[in-house]
Amino acid sequence: MSNRRSLAVAATALFSLLLVARLPASIATALAPPTVIANNPSGTLWRGNAAHVQVSVNGQWFALGNVDWQLHPMGVLFGDVLTLKSSWGRQQLDLSAGVAFKGDVTVSDASIRADISWVKNLLPLFVAGDLTADIKRLRVTAAGVPEEITGRIVWENAAWQAMGGDVSLGTYAIDITTTEQGISGKVVTLKGALDLTGEFILKGDRYSVTADLSGTAARNEAFQQAIALMAVPTESGYRIDLSGTL
Repeated sequence: MSNRRSLAVAATALFSLLLVARLPASIATALAPPTVIANNPSGTLWRGNAAHVQVSVNGQWFALGNVDWQLHPMGVLFGDVLTLKSSWGRQQLDLSAGVAFKGDVTVSDASIRADISWVKNLLPLFVAGDLTADIKRLRVTAAGVPEEITGRIVWENAAWQAMGGDVSLGTYAIDITTTEQGISGKVVTLKGALDLTGEFILKGDRYSVTADLSGTAARNEAFQQAIALMAVPTESGYRIDLSGTL
């Protein structure tokens, strides 16, 4: 009798597992928060695709395009829960993510390729160029505060968009590390008409930014007008020194 009961339990568990494994991808899109819109889902809950996805950040909608995802239930205990890839024209996103029991979100091995023009939807910065980010690790608390970032961001073909025409700046890299002092990033110029060096530090919700600007672009009148409120003149160009809370 006990053998029959064991077989029945095993068969029920296997049947339930097969049902869960075949849950359609539409369940994932239906459970998505209002800040995520996903169209034409296909596949399963665990390995699916959405033909077009948009996400809302601070009330602004951003297109991720075609999205593939894979869920890893055991990642709750041992690592990443989700791997995700998206493409929208030249924009590409590839990352793995996990969630800790206390609610922290960890992103690892993230690769991002995008046009930087989306920044002006969040900040009053009229910039152009191509953004490449390779983030080895990013950890954000349940309260939404970044606590750890390691990686490199490159801004290629950077330009400042002005009424009289774009001001070509150059190509810049930011190397980001995390220490006891917080998250810090060092900015260096790889090439270009604007020589930019600087550093930022983020600890909790407090930040500080320092930067020195020089070169031919720093003498452009339109560029000078654009940075007038946040930069002070120096012998070689301009200096930015900002601090505050997010």
